[in-house]
Amino acid sequence: MELNWKEKTIVIVDDTKLNFVLLKTILRKTEANIVWLENGQEVIDYVKNLNVVDLILMDIRMPIIDGIEASKVIKKIAPQIPIIIQTASVMGEAYDDIKNSGCDDTIFKPIDSAKLINKIQNQLEKKSNK
Repeated sequence: MELNWKEKTIVIVDDTKLNFVLLKTILRKTEANIVWLENGQEVIDYVKNLNVVDLILMDIRMPIIDGIEASKVIKKIAPQIPIIIQTASVMGEAYDDIKNSGCDDTIFKPIDSAKLINKIQNQLEKKSNK
């Protein structure tokens, strides 16, 4: 599948540089603009400052403000921005927290690159059809 997301800005929110590098590598062929932020507070501030954001890839476990709380705040500020939560947690309370975060989709670690691209494509299409 040939993707051209040159006009899209994807914000990756993850406090681990290795995870960011992996996601950036997966997204390289899409030519999307990639922004890296390291915690929930940074992404909240980024959205509040009216920066262009077409999609957010949000880790859950981060310092200052975690991904669940950051997602809830962002959905109040800018509900049109799709958020895909990335997590290794798939059971119990963590699953309920994800479900209640307001996020638009979830991808589980380890990240499958084809699934990630498909999920992003689906969210970008939904956003453009609104």
